[in-house]
This record gives sequence, C-alpha cells and structure tokens, in this order.
Amino acid sequence: MPDRGAAAVGGRRGRAVRSVTAATIALGAALSGACASTVGGAGAPAPGDVAIYRSELSASAAAEVRAEGVELCRESMASMVVMVRGFNAFVARLNTAQSYPGVGDLDEKARASLIAGADQIRPKITETAPPDVSAPARTFLASTARLENAIRRELSAGLNPVSGQWSRDKQRLLDVCGAYTPLPAASSATPRPSVPSTTSPDRPRG
Repeated sequence: MPDRGAAAVGGRRGRAVRSVTAATIALGAALSGACASTVGGAGAPAPGDVAIYRSELSASAAAEVRAEGVELCRESMASMVVMVRGFNAFVARLNTAQSYPGVGDLDEKARASLIAGADQIRPKITETAPPDVSAPARTFLASTARLENAIRRELSAGLNPVSGQWSRDKQRLLDVCGAYTPLPAASSATPRPSVPSTTSPDRPRG
C-alpha cells in the first residue's frame, strides 16, 4: 500500500500540468459437501432420490457463489461513486490551476477516496467469489493503486494514461456486474472537457 502521508502542499515544486481527463460514473463460502442423510430401508437409495439430492446441493452451492458475486458488485459500485467523485474534483482543479500547489488539498482527498474505496472492495474478493467478478475486481484494485501512486508522485502529463486505464478497468467491472445486480441508469466513462495546456512539460522532481 502506498504511503498515505504526502508532503505538505507548500513544499511541493510548482510544475506545469497538461490537461488531465477525469473519469465519470452515473451510477459464507460455497458449499463443497453436505452432511450425510439417512435413507430409509436396508438397500441403496433410489436413483431418483440421489439425482434430486445432487441437484439441490448444486443449486445451493451456485446460490452461495452468486450471493458473493452480488455482494462484491454492490460494494464495488458504491465505492466507485466515492472514488470517482474525489478524483474528478481533483482533476477539475488541476486542469484549472495547471500545478499541484494550486489544487489545495484536493489531491490528498482524491488519494484518500481511492484508498478508502479499495479498502472496502478488497475484503469482498474471496476465494469462493465468482471468478468472472473477482478477476476484474482485482484488476481494478491494481489500477486504483497505480492511480493513487501517480497522484502521490504529483504526475501531470503522466496522469492521463494511468487514469485512462483506471477508467477502463472500472468500466469492465461494471459491465460484469450488470449480470449480478442492476446498475445505475448510465455508467459511461465520458471524460470531462480538457483544459488546453499553454505551459511547458513536466520538470523532473528534485
């Protein structure tokens, strides 16, 4: 986990910032067996009884797995709202100020929202969660960590590709979750209008 502490705004080097695109968003373990049950009579259970038993067991296990997928999707969707709100507020100010000192504490708030959202999603990715949800969820958390680190390092032009990948990974997870729980009316990743940069490229950090 990246260091959550960041240098004070006043101590940062001012640097030119190219416009950055913001992402937007509108928004038990599986059963592996069962207790033995007594079958009446001295002989083996009837084939039909065995088939029904196995069918019920399979349906129960599938329901458990699906329930974990629903829980993971619900937590992911709720956390994304907080993440995107914090990140968009930071990017809007950065595009205007064109430097990190000019954003005030919005970069720290954006980082905090990304970290908090990831911390809420991570425990829901269990070993028995459906892979079609857990895999893109892990990818999204990895992208979130890279984005948080990019903000911590005060990247400017380099922030665009990182945030773009984060937005795409977010949308992939949302697309998968559509099969598990209803999504908000619109979940597009339409970027904010970028502010043209009239200043020079990044200077290396000292």
